[in-house]
Parts: sequence; structure tokens; C-alpha cells
Amino acid sequence: MDIQIYKNNFDLTEPFEKYLRDKFSTLDKFQADITDFKVELSRDQRHNKGEVFTVSVHINMTQQRTVTATESNADARAAVDLVQDNLARQLKKIKEKNISLARRSGRIFKSIKFWGKNE
Repeated sequence: MDIQIYKNNFDLTEPFEKYLRDKFSTLDKFQADITDFKVELSRDQRHNKGEVFTVSVHINMTQQRTVTATESNADARAAVDLVQDNLARQLKKIKEKNISLARRSGRIFKSIKFWGKNE
């Protein structure tokens, strides 16, 4: 999976980029049809409580599906963890929905009268 990283007022270091790629590479197990993966990192210094880091992720998949998640936190790694959990939950829901649709269509197909033995 190719991850595109965009940064706005954010200093991206090599260890943090490796951390991002490791965290988001685990999402492959939920959906194999991810076509585009964009991560936007930003830092707001004019916030009353000090620095606030915002991580926003946009995932495009086949069949015109888009999944997005945005989280803000005082710690950049904590924001990444929150976004990863949110995305995992959304992708898991989509995967389970696809599986249940396939199983339902299989049951309907088997229940057709002419499918049984000739009597």
C-alpha cells in the first residue's frame, strides 16, 4: 500500500514517518482493495492549550467508496493511534457488511426451488 503524506506546519522526522507507515500498514488486513491512501499532518501553534496536532486520513477504495477520519491531540503519536483505531473500526464494518451480503445471496440462491433434487 502506497501512503502519501502531506504536512502543514509539521516537521516530519524519519522515526515518525516509519511509525506512521507501520501503524497504517496494519489496515491492509481489513481491505485489500485500497487504491489511494492520503495522510495529512498539521500542527496548530495558536491554540490556547499549546500545540495541537491534527491527523486526517482519506482512503479511496474501489466501487467509489471513501473512508475518512480526523483526530486532534496534544501528542502527535496519540493522534495517529486514535485515527488508526477509528479507521480499523470503519474498514472492519465495511468488510463484515460485504461478507454478510455474499452469504445472504448464497442462501437465497440455494433456496430456489429448482436447485434441489428432482422428485
